[in-house]
Amino acid sequence: MSTLSIRVPDALKKKASRLARKNEMSFNAFVNHWLQIAVTREETLEWMDNRLKNKDTKELISDFGRFLSKTKQGKEPSAAELSRLLKE
Repeated sequence: MSTLSIRVPDALKKKASRLARKNEMSFNAFVNHWLQIAVTREETLEWMDNRLKNKDTKELISDFGRFLSKTKQGKEPSAAELSRLLKE
């Protein structure tokens, strides 16, 4: 694992520290979490761009519409079920 030293505006560090505490995380874990999200987001956008760059927009929308028309409505979980699952 690498050690990294960065400069961050005081106000941003203060806000990030507050959010880390609110989420019961260390500042280090909080920064790692959001850095991972940012990297994953960029990788996903790059992957999508590579997959879709030569596609016709109208055809994509049509394909997506056909996909959505095949989905079936299901029973949504209740708040109690969600709460129970989150505790498992």
